[in-house]
Amino acid sequence: MSRFVLDAQGIGISFGGLKAVQSLTLQIPPRALHGLIGPNGAGKTTAFNLLTGVYQTQTGTIAVDGQATHGLPPHDIAKAGLSRTFQNIRLFSELSVLDNVRMGSHLRGRHGLWHTLLRTPRFVAQEIAMQARAMDLLTVFGLQDLAEEQAKNLPYGSQRRLEICRALATEPKVLLLDEPAAGLNPQETKDLARTIHRVRDEFQLAILLIEHDMGLVMEICERITVLDYGVTIAEGEPAQIQTNPKVIAAYLGEPTPDDAASGVATPTTAHGA
Repeated sequence: MSRFVLDAQGIGISFGGLKAVQSLTLQIPPRALHGLIGPNGAGKTTAFNLLTGVYQTQTGTIAVDGQATHGLPPHDIAKAGLSRTFQNIRLFSELSVLDNVRMGSHLRGRHGLWHTLLRTPRFVAQEIAMQARAMDLLTVFGLQDLAEEQAKNLPYGSQRRLEICRALATEPKVLLLDEPAAGLNPQETKDLARTIHRVRDEFQLAILLIEHDMGLVMEICERITVLDYGVTIAEGEPAQIQTNPKVIAAYLGEPTPDDAASGVATPTTAHGA
């Protein structure tokens, strides 16, 4: 196994004259919990799109558990072990909660067209196994009693949990969460923090998290990378990030004189948060 389950070296992309992401390097070991933060427009979601093949990186390389994935289409990257959620929830709203998760499970399906059309015993056995796996995942997230409900009818917080559940159904080695706390109330955010830790520990995977809620990021992330205008300006442990002058200036806000003397950042004047 590679030392890093996700190893992105110097990746980048430009749109016309705009360098959206420049020479980004992310090296995430197995079972790590890593944050990717920065002001709006810093390039965070673009970085996710590069990692997952939505955009093709114009520079550098990407590997998932030692397998090169740059240049591959998104479904092959997902098969390699990289799965994600989205800032704007993208569920199959008309399908049931259970079927949303089963859709993720089909990425690992091994029956071909012949078995599917004839509904052979192999096909039936695999479908039963997928449904059982989907129900197990829904139980982890407390959604088992809503299995037959249409996804669009779930409360917002439950839809967030369902999207993570569907991503886990692909059996990822690395899970990318794009602002999972967006739209959640304080209690739901606390529950999310516990859920993220539980997912990392129970499924033994690495998590890369984009998030604007600095309290959540500092609480759960072991290391953090900070982007500003597509450039990495800092990387380190939460305590190092909180006192980094470049981060304070670019994202957390300019410190007051008293805070500067004590090394404490004040997020109240942050731009683009």
